[in-house]
Parts: sequence; C-alpha cells; structure tokens
Amino acid sequence: MQYYFAPLEGITDRIYRQLHRQFFPGIDRYYLPFLSPTVHRALTPREAKELPPAHTLGYCAIPQLLTKNPQDFTWMAQQCADLGYPEVNLNLGCPSGTVTAKQKGSGMLRDRDALDSFLYEIYRDAPLPISIKTRIGFTEPEEFPALLEVFNRYPICQLTVHPRVRAAFYKGPVHMESFHLAVQNAKAPLCYNGDLGSLSQIDAI
Repeated sequence: MQYYFAPLEGITDRIYRQLHRQFFPGIDRYYLPFLSPTVHRALTPREAKELPPAHTLGYCAIPQLLTKNPQDFTWMAQQCADLGYPEVNLNLGCPSGTVTAKQKGSGMLRDRDALDSFLYEIYRDAPLPISIKTRIGFTEPEEFPALLEVFNRYPICQLTVHPRVRAAFYKGPVHMESFHLAVQNAKAPLCYNGDLGSLSQIDAI
C-alpha cells in the first residue's frame, strides 16, 4: 500500500511538508495545494515559493492545478515540467462555493460535455502526465457512472476518487459503491480519497 498526502489550502505549505517529512516519514508522494493559473501567465511570489525546482525538495511532490481554461492549464503544466515535476494533478474535487461558482473544482462536474471538451484539450497538449482527483458528482452519486465514462476516454495516469458528492462537502455520506464501480470499470489506476474507516484492501490517500 502506498500513502499519499492530500493538500489542505493554507495549511500544508512548503514548510509544513518539510517538517512532516522529517518527523513522520513514510509518505510516498505529497500533493501540493492547488495552483490557479490565469491569463496573466505569471507565477505569483507565493506560488513561486511553493513551487521550487523539484530536485530541491527531497520528496516526490505533485502540483495540483485548478482551472476551467485548458490553455491556462497547459501553460502551468509547462512551468511544472520546466521545474522538473513528473506529473500534474487536475482538481475536480474542491467543493468551495467560491470555486464552484466559477465552474472550477467540483463545479466542472455539472456539465459533462464541457468537462469532456476540457479534458480533450489538456490531454492533447499537456507536456506532462495528468492525474485527476474527482468527486463522484455534484449533487447525486448517480452522476458517477456517466462521469466515469468521460474519464475512461483519456489516458489518466491516476484517478483519485473522493466518494462524496460536492453537496456533501467533507461530512456527508461516503458512497463506497461508487468507488467499487470505479474499481470494476475505470481504465486508469485508482486511488481512494476519504474516510479510511470505509476502506478495505484498497490503496489509500
């Protein structure tokens, strides 16, 4: 079993990760708090500090990107590639109202056609492998089979499934039947994101 460290905005910054690595070894990879690229095509000072050259970190780090614009995604993915990161992660899981109102994060799950078009462009153009973190739907778990059909069209290097809908945020019911549907039908390697008490014999994040 491998253990992945999920990001928490405003908490798990570069210094936190360094100390965690020092005192709690054993994490196989750290996902960085999301970056939100814009048309300005420049890293903010905070982003530059959080995204140093990968070889200086001493651990495997995966940048997470949050955007609905495929060109912005591709630009930021290229910055990550230039800095030596092996992969970027697309955030389709963030439930924040300020994020979903802009059709980002789990807000992208509301429109499968738009999501499909976005994925087509980023997988066509991105310079790095792309993993995805997703929820199983925006309002209902019954949305997940159709979402999984969309995901299966693309070469996702790893699919992390948080088996809650956006409306549940972090405290609603965990729908393990949706995760088991992914186990049976997803083409991408899978990773579980959620309540470890609900997990049995499955790799965890």
